[in-house]
Amino acid sequence: MTVIDWNSELRRIEREFDGLPPEPTNAARRARRIDELRARDAAERRNALVGAGARLLLVVALVAAIFWWPYASRCGFPLVALVAAQAMIVIGGLWATAYTWRHHFAVAHAIALTLVVTGLTLVAIQVLPRTGRVRIDGVHATGWSCAVETGARG
Repeated sequence: MTVIDWNSELRRIEREFDGLPPEPTNAARRARRIDELRARDAAERRNALVGAGARLLLVVALVAAIFWWPYASRCGFPLVALVAAQAMIVIGGLWATAYTWRHHFAVAHAIALTLVVTGLTLVAIQVLPRTGRVRIDGVHATGWSCAVETGARG
């Protein structure tokens, strides 16, 4: 003998009487939930891709701009500012590297690592000759501070 669930039968009859479609089955609900999750994951992936691209674009713009540094950077504060800007390339590259690693963007991760190496190279070109460790052709390392010329007055 089968037991009839009169509450569900009454709900089904009321829906039919009101002109509504029948209630979705469990399989239909599960399929709809899966479609919603896929759509949300695709939107999150798209947003993460835009975020990775924006981070990489900012660091690449800084790398490009560093070659048009407007100040003389042989010594003193302008040199410190230049090295700080080059260090920001390293920091921005690490920022992009962590983001691309977290979101599994392999190509963007490789680009971010390349930017980190580029920034480290630019910093090394300024720092190593001034510490006396390396001589680099084309880089005239004068020291960190500008020498103040004192002339004999007489």
